Amino acid sequence: MKNYTAIKAACQSNSIFTSRILDEFLLYYAAEKDKLAKEADQRLGTYRHITQSIDKSWYNMLKSQYIIHRVMKESGLIHKYLKHAAINRLEATDKSWLEQQASSPWEFSFARILDSPEADFYSMEDVFSGDTYLLYSTGISDILKSGPIELWFNLIGFNGSCWQTYGPLGGYKSFSADDVFFFATEINPGITDEYALMKDVAKNPVPYMMLFGRSNYPLTVHEGEVLEVVLSELEDVDLKEADLEKEFQVDRIDMVYRMKLPGMENKPHFAAAYYDKEEKFLQVTAMTEKGYMALAKIFQKLGVQVEVPADIYVRPSMLSAAQEILKKEIELMPYELLFEEDVDQEDPDVEMKKLNELMALALPFINEGKEPDLEALAQEVGLDLESNRETLTAIFEDIKSKRKR
Repeated sequence: MKNYTAIKAACQSNSIFTSRILDEFLLYYAAEKDKLAKEADQRLGTYRHITQSIDKSWYNMLKSQYIIHRVMKESGLIHKYLKHAAINRLEATDKSWLEQQASSPWEFSFARILDSPEADFYSMEDVFSGDTYLLYSTGISDILKSGPIELWFNLIGFNGSCWQTYGPLGGYKSFSADDVFFFATEINPGITDEYALMKDVAKNPVPYMMLFGRSNYPLTVHEGEVLEVVLSELEDVDLKEADLEKEFQVDRIDMVYRMKLPGMENKPHFAAAYYDKEEKFLQVTAMTEKGYMALAKIFQKLGVQVEVPADIYVRPSMLSAAQEILKKEIELMPYELLFEEDVDQEDPDVEMKKLNELMALALPFINEGKEPDLEALAQEVGLDLESNRETLTAIFEDIKSKRKR
């Protein structure tokens, strides 16, 4: 049985050291000695379109977090600084604390809460390494008062008894580990696994810090199904048109076939596949896991081993955030563009983006206990309200019920 009273005392003592040594001394020392303040401004400046909308105090916290990470991370500047005269002039207890921190590198962690064994203590699981650790954070407790958080992005350091956070806390209401992996590959297409992802974060955490700006996007659920783009791509696939027509609603433009799955071709599933016969390339897509699994089952019946799980899972909230943060259009289903004139209904990817924009505008009203003007908001984002009213009502009711718990 852990002695949480003793651990809490150690955490509070550690916070005093952090404030005195890092916030009041080392932060400024590193900023001037290695021009880290300028470096932080340059990297944050790349995302001025995001940071210009936040409070100056929050910007300064991000800047401080960046600098301290550069100092305290694995192979960070702290090892060089410990040899400097300015550090040697510190009180023996302060220098000893710094040496202890240098022996246990600080790191960024994408993690979920497993449980809370004691007030302000959380058992965390890093979603990319699988490591579990005990975290003490009163800030997390405060954030959780406003509703559940699916994923956290924090800079953490070990105090000898448990881990603590430094700088602003990143709490994401609808981003999953798959979403973050998708975002990472849009930043750096060379990322192929979790190790490479976290190596990229350690090299430059600033793009990942920007996700906080869209952390309040709500999770979009329709008829109990989480809405997300689920997608796999296969090469060197040989399909016969006669087989496809037995299983799917098939449309064709030149050498490209679109195959919709009857019963799951409309919302919420939007299950469809695209086959380029000339390139022997197959793309399998859906807006729900259920829709994708149904497609995979049919293709496996036809002798095509569609991957389960899929190659990509990305929710509308992350897709919108990634496009805004990285300032680029992300087209996941380019073959659908060939069929746009042939389709009366709106591209599901575009429709989900508008639905997500409306939710982002409506959320502040809901947080204040007010009813948003759906007609006005739908007109603002260009969304067909009537065809989406049932979905919106379900989402609002889900949010309200969670707030009452």
